[in-house]
Amino acid sequence: MKKRMLIGIVLLLALSVTVQAQTYTGTYQMVGIKVGYHNIARTVESAGDSVANYFVEAKWPNAATPVYSHTLAGYAPGDTMFIVETPDFLLTPAGLAYVGIDLSVALNMEDGQMLIPAVDGTSNTFPTTTTENCSSYAVISPVNDNANISSTYTSNSYNSSEGDNGTFTWGFGIAQSVVFDWFDAPNDWENPSGLENFGRLKGFFNASGSGFDVLEVNWHAVDGPDSDSGIDDAGDRDRFLGISVVPGDTVTVAALNAALGTSFNVGTYPILGGEGVDLDNDGEPDGVVNTDWGYLFDPKGADGVMMNGDEPLQFTGYYFTSNFLTAAGALSQAYTAGMTPTVDTDNDGVPDTPALVYYFVTQGLDATSALIMAADSLADLAAQTIATAFGLDAGTAAAIGASVGAYAGTTLTALLTSGVPLEEAMAQTGAATAVYALGALAQAGVALNDSDHDYDGTNGRLVFQIGNSCIPNTQTRDVFAIFDNFTVGIGSEDILPTEFAVYENYPNPFNPTTEISFDLTEFSPAEVTVWNILGQKVATLYSGKLPAGRHTISFDARAENGNMLPSGIYIYRVEAGNKVATKKMMLLK
Repeated sequence: MKKRMLIGIVLLLALSVTVQAQTYTGTYQMVGIKVGYHNIARTVESAGDSVANYFVEAKWPNAATPVYSHTLAGYAPGDTMFIVETPDFLLTPAGLAYVGIDLSVALNMEDGQMLIPAVDGTSNTFPTTTTENCSSYAVISPVNDNANISSTYTSNSYNSSEGDNGTFTWGFGIAQSVVFDWFDAPNDWENPSGLENFGRLKGFFNASGSGFDVLEVNWHAVDGPDSDSGIDDAGDRDRFLGISVVPGDTVTVAALNAALGTSFNVGTYPILGGEGVDLDNDGEPDGVVNTDWGYLFDPKGADGVMMNGDEPLQFTGYYFTSNFLTAAGALSQAYTAGMTPTVDTDNDGVPDTPALVYYFVTQGLDATSALIMAADSLADLAAQTIATAFGLDAGTAAAIGASVGAYAGTTLTALLTSGVPLEEAMAQTGAATAVYALGALAQAGVALNDSDHDYDGTNGRLVFQIGNSCIPNTQTRDVFAIFDNFTVGIGSEDILPTEFAVYENYPNPFNPTTEISFDLTEFSPAEVTVWNILGQKVATLYSGKLPAGRHTISFDARAENGNMLPSGIYIYRVEAGNKVATKKMMLLK
């Protein structure tokens, strides 16, 4: 029978020694899993990125044929979009069974192989994500795999303080897998410097120290060629985060009414972007849902302060309603059309100046004054159109138009004078002027608040649908999986040593490294030391507990202080429990 090495431990980092320990070869059943998905927007890279869209939008009346789109979020490459974790109930066997996850693995550490499923004739499943039609969602997929695995161990791998019988930790890697990320086995799990994808496997010894009752596997993987994930056949990143739902809640409006004594209307759809309210004081927000339909409700405005007068939606019950769209939309359209360059002033063949601005320049105004006058005039005309649409007479409409126009001109002047860039100043002026225009209509007696019902063909709350967005992203996955042992492989009790033994070191003579091997029949305290021929201890190679099995320690001819020892004859001593054995070795330089 081929002899198997049981892997061990070294606690003395000052010495360049290693101890091989118990193998984790065997078959294991997953009993819990936690996966974290960290999604970061990326630049367009692959051939399939033509569908890329960096904005999440709510659309009315629906996503297929929108009349109006409202941007909820926008991302630039490098922005973190979403960090998602699987629920904690998947850390239990009952939780895995509930969602249909069933994974068994056969690990062969010596041959570097992993088989899934571990039992012939069975079928296995594992959680993952997929994206179709710009919609990402979780799926439980069939698993059948024959992967290559690798292992490394460090000098602080063994830890007798963890678990009843201690643990042993390896750097762990997977390669050539058709199912899982590829990642490296680091020499030092706690500091895997230079590695973007890396893993760790921790085994918890059974009572006899002959094998492992439990394995914990962690890995960290980032999309790219090194992990063989999130890439196309050319090796370019091609993952998308398909967003077709957004967070919302069903309790925001009612909770505000209860807390503030307000009387906001409560609709039948969720509030898009609502964060929920902790109604039962358990520390968790209630009413939170993921939804593809909902209202826009905003009682805070841009400054985040509740109902302090700057909120664009204040005149429509803080809902985005048909009346708000009619009023604000008309003003926006007037600004967009009126401020679009149509005149080529420098004769280069490209329009560079809006017609209305050009007109005022021809009347003797400088460029800035012409721009301000154009903003005034456009707001004036738009406000008159809005007032007439809401049934006001021509005289009242003209008065409102003049007031709104003057407000737009004054606002733009103040922003430009304070140094706000032109494009930003125009956007701020448009938003502020829309609120002012709605206020002017309300003061004129127009009943703008149509938030007591959903849109009925005339007015009412608008119910938006989330349009599917394909945002190109790079995903990082952090996986934590727990496995129970159900068949011990190499390291089972039937191949354990039957007697304590210490073997000749190899090579002998040596320069500068040799290996010392010994057998233990039971889990016990052990110490391996080196002495000179004068009876002086020159090095302690290991001191601590070890499981039953064969162990091998490397000695690099260094003393306790790290200095190289001189040539000569040395004695190595192995003590385990009440058993002691010594042998000679020769260092030749």
